Amino acid sequence: MNPNSPSCDALFIGSSTRDLLMIVEAPPESDRRIAASSYAESFGGVASTAAAAFRHLGGKAGIITAIGGDETGRLIREDLAARGIDPLAVHVFPESASSLSMIQVEHSGKRCLTCYGGCIDRLTMEHIDMELVKRAKVLHIGVMDFDVAEELCRRTKKETDTLVSIDGGNIPLDAAKRLLPWADYFIPDNKTAMTTLGMEPAEACRWYVSQGCRVAAVTAAEQGIWAFDGRELLHVPAISVKVVDTTGAGDNFHGAFLWARAQGYELRRALRFAGVFASLTCEGLGGRNAYPAKRRVESLMFA
Repeated sequence: MNPNSPSCDALFIGSSTRDLLMIVEAPPESDRRIAASSYAESFGGVASTAAAAFRHLGGKAGIITAIGGDETGRLIREDLAARGIDPLAVHVFPESASSLSMIQVEHSGKRCLTCYGGCIDRLTMEHIDMELVKRAKVLHIGVMDFDVAEELCRRTKKETDTLVSIDGGNIPLDAAKRLLPWADYFIPDNKTAMTTLGMEPAEACRWYVSQGCRVAAVTAAEQGIWAFDGRELLHVPAISVKVVDTTGAGDNFHGAFLWARAQGYELRRALRFAGVFASLTCEGLGGRNAYPAKRRVESLMFA
């Protein structure tokens, strides 16, 4: 290993997007025009938002992602730099377009999201420096090609001491089965658990661990979080917040959870911290526009 290679507390690999969000009464029907009462621009992406949350809390975050050679790609890079996320490998595909999301948010906080995935599927193992993975304490995998993700997880567990964290949201069952044996943390949302397994959160956590992962958790919005570490089943209740927009809440949960574990928080406390942090981010429009101060999160953890 090159001792001069950059290092980070957590390395995030996956998508980075540009988001345009609008507050609407309800999404339009076909061939209809509606008015938005307000709008905001933000930046998202499963890996990128988790990295932003981790960095906001004081952790050293690095990212490997793919963007196009367009204006959106330039703005994504500027946002990563402004947030202090180390762009260890931002691969630019000049002939491709970057990921872009159009999000309509109702006053209840419910959303309709249309996402153009960009060029993240062009990211291969050739674009991932395993020396960077070796120097990270934890590797967090967001949206990317499942074949590449499986190979990356396998190599990480066999060649390094780096922990593997996987955002399980929207991962099909066949892909989850391939990834679970390599995961230290596997965390989807309750909708994914129900869609792919037909299971409620507690049962799903047990199933994920039975497939090989060390710790499984399922987030369920206002119902809280369930987790299982092979010995104890935990349930951590949610806090009540005034929801404006839930965009990025799950990604922010991952970043906050990994930060808390890196500080040595035991599992229940880390889940509670991450749940409170993610809930508070829903008080603003856009996944990264309402990050709470760490002291506010801590003040509400046991309220």
